[in-house]
Amino acid sequence: MFLTAHATAQQQGGRSHQCDATAVTAAPGGVVAFAVLDGIGSSDEVGRFTRNAAHRLTRAAVRLRSAEAAVRQVSYEIDADPDRLALHEPPAACALVALVAPGEPLQLAWSGDVRAYAIRDDVTEQLTRDHNWRRVLQDKGRPVGEGDRNTVTSCLGGANSAHEIEQVCGHPAIETATVDLEELRLVLATDGAYEPIEDFGGPVHPFLTGFPAGAAEDFVETAVTSARLYRLPHQVDNATVRIVDLVP
Repeated sequence: MFLTAHATAQQQGGRSHQCDATAVTAAPGGVVAFAVLDGIGSSDEVGRFTRNAAHRLTRAAVRLRSAEAAVRQVSYEIDADPDRLALHEPPAACALVALVAPGEPLQLAWSGDVRAYAIRDDVTEQLTRDHNWRRVLQDKGRPVGEGDRNTVTSCLGGANSAHEIEQVCGHPAIETATVDLEELRLVLATDGAYEPIEDFGGPVHPFLTGFPAGAAEDFVETAVTSARLYRLPHQVDNATVRIVDLVP
């Protein structure tokens, strides 16, 4: 699978800080890793943590040639950092990594509710499943409340162990997926980007057409504008998207 073009866009929304982050790292031979992260909270500390983790994830992914190994390694390093023990509320972030390598399927690994979509011939396929309480309740066939999507069940730097997450929530702390070699538009998006559009009941792909840079800007602008119609100003979330066009 080969990369042909990519672009990213962000809006701060109504939050006091931009705590989403995105990163890209390329290696010889056409190997490229992308990461999109959504920091939990809104502060300078969370923003710094999220940006640092994004770059660490993409560098690890190309070095290890594995999206999953990168998320596991960086997660372990974060949890083992002794400086975090002195913090009252250590920063955390939802994370998604995509790895592109010529001749190999697309790799995805995630912890949290940052999503990946594949768009092919105007059809959108969601490639990831959210790590939040909404998913837990849906999997159990129980009613879902409005705020359940905002309760994250797994993330980088989270307080619960992988064993606890799987036992209580029924999903792994880190999940993976692969996508076969074919032409597609890959979309990596934080919940501040995809949730407002889904709230209006429409598919995401009409907002993701055209050249990657313009499509990315249109997507986050539509998300933030839509959220402002029905949310209080401070509830309008950071919105981030990265678009990656791929060919086999």
